[in-house]
Amino acid sequence: MTLVKARAALEEAVQTELKAVNPKISVIFDNTPFTTPGKTKSYVLLSVDFTQATEQPQGDAINFYSGTITCGIMTPSDKGTFESTEIAETLITALTNINASTYVDTYSVSPRISTIEGPTSVANQNTSHYMSVVSCNFTANA
Repeated sequence: MTLVKARAALEEAVQTELKAVNPKISVIFDNTPFTTPGKTKSYVLLSVDFTQATEQPQGDAINFYSGTITCGIMTPSDKGTFESTEIAETLITALTNINASTYVDTYSVSPRISTIEGPTSVANQNTSHYMSVVSCNFTANA
């Protein structure tokens, strides 16, 4: 169940910060069904992908997780990049706050974020939304 706790800790940190700054922005997680919010609404698609689940020191395996968090920022195409950049800044703050000494680890998985990349624009022509991406690597353990 610690994989679930690691995912929950990361998702909750991002969603809490985003809702505090802009409660109108929906966060859609990759592991839940969803309906696209609509052409005029901004939203974030958050994906947590694990690349490692254990570490094998001499002796028994221990839980040590690593992976990537990818946040697809979707804003209506006719609004330009301003709103997208504002959301990206909030996401970067949320991810950075996970490493802060004031972060409360309610899931007991000690998440840590490494270098944050983005926002990077994704060229989508003839679509209702402009997309940019913020991503980073993470580690967590139990």
